[in-house]
Amino acid sequence: MNHELSTIYAASATLSIQPASGTFNIGCPFTLDVFLDTGGARTDGTDAILFYDQSRFTAQKIRPGTIYADYPGTVIDATKGRVAISGISSLSSAFAGQGILASIDFVVAADAPVGATQVTFDFDPADKSKTTDSNVAEQGTVSEILSQVSNGSYVVGTGTCGAVQATPTPVVGRGGSIGTGSGQLPIGNKGGSLTPGGKEPGVALPTIVLATAGVALSLFGVAGLVRK
Repeated sequence: MNHELSTIYAASATLSIQPASGTFNIGCPFTLDVFLDTGGARTDGTDAILFYDQSRFTAQKIRPGTIYADYPGTVIDATKGRVAISGISSLSSAFAGQGILASIDFVVAADAPVGATQVTFDFDPADKSKTTDSNVAEQGTVSEILSQVSNGSYVVGTGTCGAVQATPTPVVGRGGSIGTGSGQLPIGNKGGSLTPGGKEPGVALPTIVLATAGVALSLFGVAGLVRK
């Protein structure tokens, strides 16, 4: 007797920070990229919430990536040391693949204490229903598919700005563990190789959507992922 076996794989997306570690010297600027890997799933949008030590770093600017059609929410809360980024797809396409959600420009404070510090994602892997932390929404279902994040660990130093060194890209660990890969990325690297057309990895996949412009199709996370 023949038995047909079928396996259903749940979509699993990840968020990470690039570079994952490095030394940033007092008074010097640097850039961190928020990198999204959808695990092959088509996504309607992503919310990334990050925290940093405002006694050491000052977030100056959020530069949205190009993987989503619209970025309705890019907010820096300097008082809380909090950065919020929301990107949503257009009515005619969804994002699947790997790419930079956004880049965050920082500067090390002139009076920053030297030593170790972290930039971390707000993410609760045990609560899939939570919509106020980092989320990745699957196309059409608005299901939460973010399963892993990788935080960043850094050192504040006292050298010159030209001496800043970045270390390897992260290997994503469940619930925010930190690892290292085999390559190295310079500060401000835009993450991943580019396609021949000059675009970031990942593709915009056509979808069939029946909707009227201006109608909210879904509510999810910080910006609600309201399509426009």
